[in-house]
Amino acid sequence: MVRFGIAIAVLAVLLGSARAEDGCDKFAWPLAHERVLFAATEKPSVKAGETFAAIPKDAFVLRLQAGADAAFAMPPERKPKSEKWFGGTVRLPALDKPGIYQVTLSEEAWIDVVQDGRYARSVGSSARSDCPGLRKSVRFQLGAAPFVLQFSGAASDSVAVAIGARE
Repeated sequence: MVRFGIAIAVLAVLLGSARAEDGCDKFAWPLAHERVLFAATEKPSVKAGETFAAIPKDAFVLRLQAGADAAFAMPPERKPKSEKWFGGTVRLPALDKPGIYQVTLSEEAWIDVVQDGRYARSVGSSARSDCPGLRKSVRFQLGAAPFVLQFSGAASDSVAVAIGARE
């Protein structure tokens, strides 16, 4: 029994030091809630081009298209870094109230938000390459109108996405 207790203590120390070495706590703002959402095993899968009836409360997996096949509301603001990339959009309904909304991704990709025929203004971003399962979070100032989330330059054909209001 004593050996079991020692083994548990050693495992806890090893896991704690491994956790301390990743960059998950080094984003510009806390993303613990998004990490929990991304860790959920049963995230809905959505095809690029789909329209949501409501702002999702949980994370979803967006299945992207090859860059040459991806359709956008407006051309991506940033040119993809590689020749082989994936992208796509999802349309979302009008927001209950205007404000700052955060879009968080599990993988590297460029995020544009198109609202009222123009790009929404980013008011902050944070990215890390050393946090498993969490890559980037961008905050946008949005009005109370429908909007399009655009993703481009992704290296893989799917990305987990979480959207939420921020104060």
